[in-house]
Amino acid sequence: MNHLRNSFSNIILQKNRSAKLLMPLCSKTRLCHATTNMNPENVPRMHLEKSVNHVTLLGRVGIDPQLRGTETKPVVVFTLATNTNYKYETGEIRQKTDWHRITVFKNSLRDTVLEYLRKGNRVYVEGRIVYSEYNDTKGTTCTSTSIVANDVVFLGSAHRAELDVDTEETS
Repeated sequence: MNHLRNSFSNIILQKNRSAKLLMPLCSKTRLCHATTNMNPENVPRMHLEKSVNHVTLLGRVGIDPQLRGTETKPVVVFTLATNTNYKYETGEIRQKTDWHRITVFKNSLRDTVLEYLRKGNRVYVEGRIVYSEYNDTKGTTCTSTSIVANDVVFLGSAHRAELDVDTEETS
């Protein structure tokens, strides 16, 4: 009987693989069965659907990357400016700048960004968008949006004008 049940479960999984998977609610089913004395056939199942959370940004770094977090869970944070150009009916062209908070958790990427990335550098960032809530010092609930970077590609140095200002100050 168990063999028949397993075969039937495999058929359901194969049939639904393209759209969704049937998974037990507990990821460690053997541990759940042992601790809750539940039979595998009584374990509630949920549908896991495929989804996409992918962000691609190309822009300039707004602030030098900063090391935040704790020693055990460090994170590097910086801002990225992206621009949208639009044209008024009068023919006047304007540019709107959006600012994005970028967070880097990956060890090697975090260290590279912290060491080499500087304000004004042009970078390409791939990652996922994350929304979170926190309580400020007054107890007010605030929302936060950030991009968790999976990859940061360095494309160039700071603006030429900024470089000229820096060289004048050091002269």
